[in-house]
Amino acid sequence: MKILSISIPLLIAATVIFAGQPSIKKVFVVFSYHSEFSWVIDENKGITKGFAGNNIELELFYMDTKRKTSPEWKQAITDKAIASITVFKPDVLMVFDDNACEWVAKHYAGSTLPVVFAGMNFEPAHYGFPTANITGVVEHIPLKAMIDLVTELDPTVRKVAFISDDSPTSSGIDERLPSLNLPVEILEVVATNDFDEWKTKIMAWQDQVDAIGIFNYNTLKDAEGTVSMPPSNVMQWINENNKLPEFASFDFAVKDGALCSAYKAGNTQGRVAAEIVLKILTGTAPADLKITDPPESVRIVNKARAKQLGIEMQKDADYRIIE
Repeated sequence: MKILSISIPLLIAATVIFAGQPSIKKVFVVFSYHSEFSWVIDENKGITKGFAGNNIELELFYMDTKRKTSPEWKQAITDKAIASITVFKPDVLMVFDDNACEWVAKHYAGSTLPVVFAGMNFEPAHYGFPTANITGVVEHIPLKAMIDLVTELDPTVRKVAFISDDSPTSSGIDERLPSLNLPVEILEVVATNDFDEWKTKIMAWQDQVDAIGIFNYNTLKDAEGTVSMPPSNVMQWINENNKLPEFASFDFAVKDGALCSAYKAGNTQGRVAAEIVLKILTGTAPADLKITDPPESVRIVNKARAKQLGIEMQKDADYRIIE
């Protein structure tokens, strides 16, 4: 495999050429976030695995909307993405996560360019999908599996609260909560980018609930309200002040210090989306490919946080332990 990477401002172009195939197909990939974000790294791994053995030329574009959240930024970076897509002339466009779905994929709805999305937390109908040229992969956070894991670790959990940043990812999860029959009482669901409000809520919940669910904390603002805070700083404060078990929707939260997570893996999203793209490249119409929701989820537990909370780890449990 030959890999060529070219870095230019706000854009990373990568060409992946697999030997033994006579016809090169061009795929443009738009990521909602930045290339260093762990979720995006996993999505890229899945894309590589899904396209392995095929003659694909990829161009990768990163919108960086997890760190830069203003509408002005989103519009500017969307314009650059569309300009780059026009120059590249892909056979298929891939978009990852909700901001790319909202800002880029919708631009091509009803066009002749096939579009495959992945990592979508909202229901596809929120964006008007599917259309004749758009299909893909949803990322329904396994909320019941999250609850099942935290209650397995702490059987006293009966009442929970949820908190998240105010981002499209979190909003897509929040939208599904009322329709789910979860085996716990939900006291409150809060979505805010104000870290002071996070602190106030988490401290108030200490004697009101048994556990706290955390969706996302990547767009919380600094004291001036202009720049997203380092996520690890948020979790550090939680570890130092929260005395309740945390169950999270992504693995990076557990790596940052949360107790546990049941989550859909980014590499699965990337791999399944790439497999859909290959079907389109071999002649299947997007309209003939149903939107899919890969069922598998991963369970992980932070050993140090469990010890801090006085929770005993089970022997031979079917979850992965983060040291």
